[in-house]
Amino acid sequence: MNKRRLIDRFHLLTYAMTIVGWSLLIYALVVFDNARPEMATVVTNYFGIDVRQNWLGEVYEQLKFLLWFCAITSFGTLILNYLLKITYKERISMALVLLFVVSMAAISILFILSPTTI
Repeated sequence: MNKRRLIDRFHLLTYAMTIVGWSLLIYALVVFDNARPEMATVVTNYFGIDVRQNWLGEVYEQLKFLLWFCAITSFGTLILNYLLKITYKERISMALVLLFVVSMAAISILFILSPTTI
């Protein structure tokens, strides 16, 4: 296989994994919105509407899995991108670095807060 074609395939793989990682992070935001407790506002208090005060356990576990998978995927892609940089003098993708940092920050916040689940 031609050396340039191999580099192009590695680039396509890193781009695809970056897109998958960001898509998973956006999906994790949707799951986070479903898992967290509902907000009690003046309107809900005035009308006596019951709101959920605890995290949903099954959805919270799905959120943790998505965030860990996103972090592991981005870390693996970072390693592949770093190998491309060393071997073929390519650049490191800042989108991958940002994805890894954001997913690890989200995991850290979830474990620091350690919400109670039902």
